[in-house]
Amino acid sequence: MKLNVEFLGVARQLAQTKGYLLEVPDQATYRDVLRSLAAKHPALIGPVIIPKTFDLVRDMRLTVDGLHSVSNLEALPQDGQQIALMFEDVG
Repeated sequence: MKLNVEFLGVARQLAQTKGYLLEVPDQATYRDVLRSLAAKHPALIGPVIIPKTFDLVRDMRLTVDGLHSVSNLEALPQDGQQIALMFEDVG
């Protein structure tokens, strides 16, 4: 499955890229996506992605198609989705 990944804010600074096409196995979960991103961009581990659990740190969000935040990291993404890793805008 192919996902369009976009990094925003601190995630972009740490990953040193705006984004790219990420290929993951068909049965990958969103947590698996975060695991893949952490493997490809180790600088994300700690400030954005929690080591060992591959949860997001507080105030970081994974959004899908610009419409909603992923609340269940065990859910399965759909091929072709646009996902963004960003700081949650509060206020």
